[in-house]
Amino acid sequence: MIYLDNAATSFPKPQVVKAGVLEWLETGSGSPGRGNHGAALQADRTVMEIRKQLARFFGLRDEWRLVFTYSATDALNLAIQGFVEPGDHVIISGMEHNSVLRPLRHLEKEGIITLTIVPCDEAGYIKLPELLQALNSNTRLVVISHASNVTGTIQPVAEIGRQVREHGAYLLVDAAQTAGVVPVDMEAMHADMIACAGHKGLFGLPGTGLLVIGPRVENIRPLRQGGTGYNSESEFQPANWPEAFEAGTFNMPGIISLGKGLQFIEEQGLNQIARREQELLEMLWDGLTRIPNIRLYGPKPGEPRVAVLSFNIPGWEAEDVAAILQHNYGIQVRAGLHCAPLAHRTMGTHPAGTVRVSPGYFTEPQEIEQLIQAVRNISFTQVNWMLA
Repeated sequence: MIYLDNAATSFPKPQVVKAGVLEWLETGSGSPGRGNHGAALQADRTVMEIRKQLARFFGLRDEWRLVFTYSATDALNLAIQGFVEPGDHVIISGMEHNSVLRPLRHLEKEGIITLTIVPCDEAGYIKLPELLQALNSNTRLVVISHASNVTGTIQPVAEIGRQVREHGAYLLVDAAQTAGVVPVDMEAMHADMIACAGHKGLFGLPGTGLLVIGPRVENIRPLRQGGTGYNSESEFQPANWPEAFEAGTFNMPGIISLGKGLQFIEEQGLNQIARREQELLEMLWDGLTRIPNIRLYGPKPGEPRVAVLSFNIPGWEAEDVAAILQHNYGIQVRAGLHCAPLAHRTMGTHPAGTVRVSPGYFTEPQEIEQLIQAVRNISFTQVNWMLA
């Protein structure tokens, strides 16, 4: 098997992640805040330490402003639905994921907010002048994907954040495709909230995510209420952070995997991880561009982007190309709309979608070579069929 779908979930996980999770499963099963016995207290200390480590990683000074969630989608819903107020105006780009679009469309349909979608150019970069023009007196929140899960395009979030802050609005960054791959620093980006998945570049298990809340944000409404292990005599959800947002039993294997994933990132070095993935991207781009009739989408290597590449072969359905890669060559990629129809409308690939290739840190160069050869074979079959 050749796995090239790291934009969905990174695989394989580092050995230190697997070992850390297995150790917890074998030696402890305590739940933080649920008792004073040894296992519960050890779990509580573990969560506290990992929370502090992740807060430092994202440039957050107060670790109690980092909330563990169950996915990037969960984090984005908390940030959006828990923050906006009736009458607010929200702005997003034309490259956003459904995890941003759908909650906002729901709020728009209910008459709670108004929504503006700012167009992007053919490489997927937001048209900044149009974003600035869209800001008005009711604009409360701007939501921007740091990097597209379709084209890999990295948006100029620091400049966007500066302009949004000067206007008095707030910036929510969707860092699902960048956390653990490129620097994601709250202060440097002038971000007010950062949502990310734990199971992608952070090398954690599925079922993990984070919401990082900056100091300008003073109030968010919890989306879940229930047991927190704190102030249990009260019939109401506690107001203190992060307990207000973390009702229910913690995903301890997932949180431990995040701590171990962060340990791996710091040992390898974020720059080394980014450099390796960019080298694989350059190899992939160069190989695919040498194949006749291949259409590639998004920025070229060297421009701001991550290692997520979409392509199509004229005359082929994207789903069929992915199926052939899987069944004939043992290569796993993703095809379709990638839960991002806005991005595909921007790229002109809606509704058919694209074939998406996303190498990761553990991808080997020879695996990229095998993919290129397989795509060449598929394309050549189509050319011969057309000639016949």
